[in-house]
Amino acid sequence: MNITLRQVEVFLHTASLGSLSQAAARLCLTQAAASMALKGFETQLGEKLFDRAGRRLILNENGRAAIPLASEIIGRALELEGCFRNEEELSGELVIGASSTIGNYVLPGRVADFLELNPLTRIRLEVGNTEAIIGQVLRFKVDVGFIEGHCTEPEIAVLPFMNDELVIFAAAGHRLAGRRQVDRRELEKVDWILREKGSGTREIFEQQINALSLNLRVRLELGHTEAIKNAVARGRGISCLSRWALEDLAQLGRIAFLNTPFLNLERKFYLILHRHKYRTTILNQFIGHLKTSLADHPAKITS
Repeated sequence: MNITLRQVEVFLHTASLGSLSQAAARLCLTQAAASMALKGFETQLGEKLFDRAGRRLILNENGRAAIPLASEIIGRALELEGCFRNEEELSGELVIGASSTIGNYVLPGRVADFLELNPLTRIRLEVGNTEAIIGQVLRFKVDVGFIEGHCTEPEIAVLPFMNDELVIFAAAGHRLAGRRQVDRRELEKVDWILREKGSGTREIFEQQINALSLNLRVRLELGHTEAIKNAVARGRGISCLSRWALEDLAQLGRIAFLNTPFLNLERKFYLILHRHKYRTTILNQFIGHLKTSLADHPAKITS
């Protein structure tokens, strides 16, 4: 058997991107060269890894089974290369998937610190909702995921990452803003602006609202936290988001937190890994860096 690393790379990129032409572009290959490499890989294995539907390549059962081992091969090859390129400095690339609050407010500064400490490393951070990040981890499109909601996929290991608290908030001039405590029925009489279905924030919030049998008037659903913050600050309705996302507007006095003791909006952020994912040195080092950087934070990482 004469499988090459290039063949494995083409397979993994095609599986991840769903397109041979995109895989070729990512690897700086001609499409003919990428096609030859993929065909050679399948020939060596004696199995088709994709179902062909016209020009589309759809990963089949054989392909899904091959991904963990192929991913480990490339991971170990990169580590081997790094060992002899520079024995003292960490090198390599890490692809991180994170749901909105974590990706936009928790990780960026810590990723920047990690890159400064390890100048030979590269990180790509992809942000989506919890549902999307779980899917990316399942398909090996990211090395590690960070989510705000729950995950019950048996192929994914779920580890508590850190504590968080959701809060109900309104514009500073909203009629509920000055209340010492908001009555639960008042929440049914105002307009709401919420995250889209599939987001961890929406999931946790709806669990609490449904438990109280409240019927909210949801007037607007938005897929981006900043859009919700701006709409609420302009008085378009009230919402529920993580404290992490609201520190800037709260300090400027543009929003007010509403006291709703009947809602338990504490939650955890989770780190998720595919159970068959090979954990490279850079992945382990990044997770260790994250634990250290959050050790003294009030919502510190959990063990």
